[in-house]
Amino acid sequence: MSIVTSNRRPVVAIEGLSKTFDTGPAIENLSFEVGDKEFVSLVGPSGCGKSTLLRLVSGLIAPTRGSVRVREKVVRGPLVGVGMVFQAPVLLPWRSTLANVLFTAEMRGERAERYRARAAELIKLAGLEGFEARLPHELSGGMQQRVAICRALLLDPSLLLMDEPFGALDIITRERMGFELQKIWSAARNTVLFVTHSITEAVLLSDRVVVMSARPGRLKAEIAIDLPRPREVKTLSHPRFVALAAQVRDNIEAKWAE
Repeated sequence: MSIVTSNRRPVVAIEGLSKTFDTGPAIENLSFEVGDKEFVSLVGPSGCGKSTLLRLVSGLIAPTRGSVRVREKVVRGPLVGVGMVFQAPVLLPWRSTLANVLFTAEMRGERAERYRARAAELIKLAGLEGFEARLPHELSGGMQQRVAICRALLLDPSLLLMDEPFGALDIITRERMGFELQKIWSAARNTVLFVTHSITEAVLLSDRVVVMSARPGRLKAEIAIDLPRPREVKTLSHPRFVALAAQVRDNIEAKWAE
């Protein structure tokens, strides 16, 4: 098993984490860290507990054993200051792009007007300028997901959890969204824990890829992605990119060795 330790101060520390449901164990004795401003992707076979892990990190569910620490504090319930982006954008259909982005502030009891300039900045960064007044049904799937990302970033969360955010998009839009997310993240530099089934997406976006075993999910490998940023379309055909993608794939497909 290849282990890579981040040299950045940990924002998330997962220690001996296990989660068992009525149907059996989903995660077993999982340990790794996510450094400050680091982009880490989780990959592994379907059902290996990637989404469960995000729910544990966010405090939406409690572990059976072990612990999750965020900025050195044990997570014991839903966290404040964490942004979440899901596979479906879950926009309010009667609200405009701008109003959907500002909804995060309203949910936290803040005055939306205080964040209007920040929302406009994010909308421009996401390439949505000119669409501020559009309703969700007037936007493409990729544009809707960019609105969801802007909404998650509005209050500048120190930690962003993303659960297969581009999974419902066609392959061309998905690739384009990867480059858009890289641009947005490069400006915001939040710490990101990103779940994906796409090896290409994981290598393109990440500083490090964490590979989980088949259920119950355990740590199989950590692979440092030593590609220079910003990453461009030509990066996808670079020999080092191809080699790293192959390394991730080999670790996913390799049988677990006790």
